[in-house]
Amino acid sequence: MTHLEPYDAVGNRQRVFELRDRGVDVWGPERVYVAADVQLGNIEPGAVIGQANLSGSELRIGRGTRVGVSGHAHVANCQIGRDAEVGAGTYDTATILDGARVRGFAELRPGTLLEEQVEAAHNVAFKNTVLTATVVAGSLINYCDLFMSGGTSRTNHSEVGSGVVHFNFDPRGDKWGSLIGDVRGLLLRAAPIFVGGQCGLVAPLQVGFGSVTAAGSVVREDVGDNRLHSENAERRSVENFDPAIYAGLRRKFLTTALLIGNLRALDRWYELVRLPFAEDYQKPLYRAARQQCRIHIAERIERLQKVIDKLDRSLTKSSESGDERLIACQDEHRRLIERREKIVAILTCEPEPSPAPAEFLTPYEKARRALPHIDALRQVGDAAAQSAAEWIHSAAREPAARLGELLE
Repeated sequence: MTHLEPYDAVGNRQRVFELRDRGVDVWGPERVYVAADVQLGNIEPGAVIGQANLSGSELRIGRGTRVGVSGHAHVANCQIGRDAEVGAGTYDTATILDGARVRGFAELRPGTLLEEQVEAAHNVAFKNTVLTATVVAGSLINYCDLFMSGGTSRTNHSEVGSGVVHFNFDPRGDKWGSLIGDVRGLLLRAAPIFVGGQCGLVAPLQVGFGSVTAAGSVVREDVGDNRLHSENAERRSVENFDPAIYAGLRRKFLTTALLIGNLRALDRWYELVRLPFAEDYQKPLYRAARQQCRIHIAERIERLQKVIDKLDRSLTKSSESGDERLIACQDEHRRLIERREKIVAILTCEPEPSPAPAEFLTPYEKARRALPHIDALRQVGDAAAQSAAEWIHSAAREPAARLGELLE
């Protein structure tokens, strides 16, 4: 969170009154602090600022958006669209698009993008998290380091039940990300995904469209499309454990590459589809959305390199252990060490993007002239939307395909 400057009562009062004069509904200088680095022109008339500390030169708040109406909100360098709601909590360098709602007592950190009509209830924590349009999250959720999509509307949406935890941090001190749905969900034609309340998702995971994870399950393995996954608490295993020794890593690396590919494809979606037809107020929001993707990609690549850095020690200790299962992984680990530079090159490469298919882009552009993004998507025929889904999905799979070949 950006550090606030020393309290400036006189300057704050002047800034609050200036916002009021411009048509912003500010509850008053006794409840709102506006730091001197805030560009007041980036807070649109018609916004409502209840109880809040606002800071950062990149801060934007759109018309009709309500900030801090459920309690005090610290908002630094966030980009918030129109008709959104940001309740009590701490919001740092996150991007929240039109009509999204976070009810309160939240913590949003860099790498977070909440698209249109996303809703999160109380006490949620998001970092390096993308929730695409219409996804709904309940209360008491720790949902960091993942991408989630799916569903067609606010009445047929992907949902995360209350009490869900994405276990992104493991006993070796490594952090992993997961992919719940994929970029095809951007077209709002995919089956919704349901993550039941009090589930634990053990990263890295892939969860397919139309899948349901039963409440209370701990999900340790990938879940395919249209699957019901239920896992009881009777599973027990006791064995020797040394955090310095790694077992097989191929699946974890390929899942991470697929997540990176989806984030890069999402960046491409904003570049080639959303930005060219954006309204003026949306353009900085969409550019910020692209930056959130890049923040998350950089984190994933850095984390993989930290794992590779530990593999020399793992090789030594696995040999000393005499465990044949661990020794069998040594060739894989040597390849990861030897091909580190090539791995990083694959994951950081930004190939020249292929254009979106004209059969999709032409009707989308026509609809977008008069309609918001989600409504314009719905005006596009299913066949055209399918062509766009195949285009964006092909781009998303490329890094994992290349990495898979390298690790053979």
